[in-house]
Amino acid sequence: MNIRSILFPTDFSHYNDAALEFASRLATESGAVLHIVHVDDLRDLNAAMADSGYPYVLPTEIEDRSDIRERLDQVVPSIADVRYRHHYVKGMPIAEIVKFAEREEVDLIVMASHGRTGLARLLMGSIAEGVLRQAPCPVLVVKQPATENAPAGAAAPQLAHD
Repeated sequence: MNIRSILFPTDFSHYNDAALEFASRLATESGAVLHIVHVDDLRDLNAAMADSGYPYVLPTEIEDRSDIRERLDQVVPSIADVRYRHHYVKGMPIAEIVKFAEREEVDLIVMASHGRTGLARLLMGSIAEGVLRQAPCPVLVVKQPATENAPAGAAAPQLAHD
């Protein structure tokens, strides 16, 4: 497989750390451009969450998104020589990630799994699962390494090299 373009969607959480590392290494090894994308989901979840009793607060009037754009600019590949571009997109995450992959002819999507379960997964859904089902290209879903319960001296996952 000739990988020329990799999409890395981020929501700025620590769950993305391992996925960014994988995406950076793959981009280096293949010479691909890494597209770092943040989808700003502007839906008001207050109404949807009210009946569930789940305390979720999201401002209903969102005007200035410069803080989000600044956070996006701070997400950079973990390897210095990777060619990358930042993209800020508004909309529903699954749909926008899939549309971006189609429009930019992305060869691979590398994204994190948050590992939500129970009520959080039911209410929020699984973006990784949705992208996996709808993407026009292969999707690599990377779980954040467990560090709290890992044995002392356990290493982070490594990419296999031939």
